[in-house]
Amino acid sequence: MNHTYETDRLYLKVLSRYDARMVLDFYSANAKEFALYEPLKEEDVTNLNYHALMLDFELENYKKNALLRLYIFEKDNPFKIIGTLSFRNIAQGFYKAATLGYKMDKDFRRMGYMSEAISKGMEIMDKELHLHRVEAIVLPDNDASIGLLEKLDFQREGLIRDKVFLNGAWRDHYLYSHIFENN
Repeated sequence: MNHTYETDRLYLKVLSRYDARMVLDFYSANAKEFALYEPLKEEDVTNLNYHALMLDFELENYKKNALLRLYIFEKDNPFKIIGTLSFRNIAQGFYKAATLGYKMDKDFRRMGYMSEAISKGMEIMDKELHLHRVEAIVLPDNDASIGLLEKLDFQREGLIRDKVFLNGAWRDHYLYSHIFENN
């Protein structure tokens, strides 16, 4: 896998601990919105060392082909993170699968950037890692994310009860999957 990928409008990059300030700025600017969908601790969001350690973890697992987190940048502004997507739990062998996650800066939503980025990420999972399946979970009331997944040919498989402890309660999530037919 490469460290940098390109689409028509975007750069998708694997980052290192030296980029922790950009990551902190991204999370700090979007903490309120991200808290609706993932369990983030406020003390972590604003902690530069936490982001450096997370980038170390991501890079180490990237080298093992176990995780690919790509930070999204507009080509016109390659120093401001506008989103991120990740493929976690990458497994080969009998599974040949990964779990997709993503988030976009509140000021860059509904511009088609995430669709463009995920499409490139899915191409990497298919053509470079030769996976068979990518899964994603989404809250049942997250209409934008559901629409995005369905636009990208993900199929809803069902409801996972009490999947994530979020904002003080266990929350159900829909499970979506995309199958690569050639792998």
